Amino acid sequence: MPQLKLPEHVISDLDRFIYEIYSQYLPNSLLVAQAFILKYPHHGRVYGLPAINYEIEQRIQEGTFNIS
Repeated sequence: MPQLKLPEHVISDLDRFIYEIYSQYLPNSLLVAQAFILKYPHHGRVYGLPAINYEIEQRIQEGTFNIS
């Protein structure tokens, strides 16, 4: 099943959220996605947990998040 591509404004919110909340340690991507949706419920309703989790997983694999 193809994944829904998140728009740039959602990715920007996701980056800011992760930078502010998880500056020291990045837990499981699913936990991060759930916390993100709690803070931004509109993004969760429109794009869903699987798409947001997939984006986080992809960015972790690419090394985009520089969390130690």
